[in-house]
Amino acid sequence: MVAKRLIQQLKYGLKNADENNFNEFIEFFLQNKRIFVTGEGRSGLVGKFFAMRLMHLGNDVFVLGEINTPSIQKGDILVCISASGTTSSVVNSATTAKKHGATILAITANPKGLLKNLADFTVMIDTRNKKKRKKQNINDRKPPLGTLFELSSLLYLETLISEIMYICKIDEETMRARHVNI
Repeated sequence: MVAKRLIQQLKYGLKNADENNFNEFIEFFLQNKRIFVTGEGRSGLVGKFFAMRLMHLGNDVFVLGEINTPSIQKGDILVCISASGTTSSVVNSATTAKKHGATILAITANPKGLLKNLADFTVMIDTRNKKKRKKQNINDRKPPLGTLFELSSLLYLETLISEIMYICKIDEETMRARHVNI
């Protein structure tokens, strides 16, 4: 079944995200600091999902590129999502944020990317195919482009939100009260 194959591939992508790493990552979001989120393309959409959930939890959160995003300052957090770890807009944002004293959190699949080098903390979601192929066989049952990274990142971040809800004793009713109502 196709769904089972996808789930197996997602498990592979999340296998490096161990429990200690996950708990350390959560700590950044319990500090009640302003949080900024960036990513391009579909990774950017995952970032927006995450930003919305953080807002539902009561965090002061901003998505880079939106017109209401304030300047980043010392002590703020910037979450950068990039499978390649080399996306120029994401790397440039991380570089600038670091100059202003922000903490950089990276979610990437590339341990050698510029983003990992800039980050104060990195979550590795390794969905890259280790076998180098010149051309993907049409019969390969692998989702297109960055699908595995994006879905794995989304699953990881949604799990993080659930854990923060539990730690902070925030129920769905409290979150629903912060949900858009107009």
